[in-house]
Amino acid sequence: MDRGNSPLTRRGMFGLAAAALFGLAGPASASTSAEDYVSTIADQVMNLANNGTKGPALKAQFAALLNRYINLKGIADYALGPYVKQLPAGRKGEFYDLVNNYAAALFNYYAADFRGNKLDIISTTQQGKFTVIQSAITGGSGREQVKWRLVPSGSGYRVADVNVKGVWLTISMKDRFSKVLKASKGDFDPLFAELEQANTW
Repeated sequence: MDRGNSPLTRRGMFGLAAAALFGLAGPASASTSAEDYVSTIADQVMNLANNGTKGPALKAQFAALLNRYINLKGIADYALGPYVKQLPAGRKGEFYDLVNNYAAALFNYYAADFRGNKLDIISTTQQGKFTVIQSAITGGSGREQVKWRLVPSGSGYRVADVNVKGVWLTISMKDRFSKVLKASKGDFDPLFAELEQANTW
């Protein structure tokens, strides 16, 4: 597989998968701090990346993890932006399934990026309503910087966005979807076709 020339440039579109897991994860319990909440989610991702499973089996495990934590419809609708109103009513279920499959495939494809043994919390700051946590996944390949943006949700938190390699990933995902749909003049077939390519990875 060519990592640099895919239609949905996988490195740039990693935001789809990461945003899927972190962008709309469920609220934490009342006794869980912002740092503990972030650590809990990251630990589960690292555990899957480190468990030695590969291929379709690992993809299925990531899919199960995504299904456990995400509001898939909310994330997919956010990525469509104004085009959400043009999503064919008869294909909504298909679209959400494709987004989930694509997200799981991306985590599977880039599992090595999440192989680590520790999440270090570097700093926690308050920016308006957001709690921003700067962290790093430490492992055999070095340190991968990850920034989290949390918002209050009930008595806990919800992760609103995550920044990997200097990119706020939900924004990257929305930008890419919008470009595909703008180029196709709102025709969803090209977007569906590109998402379906995840089945070949």
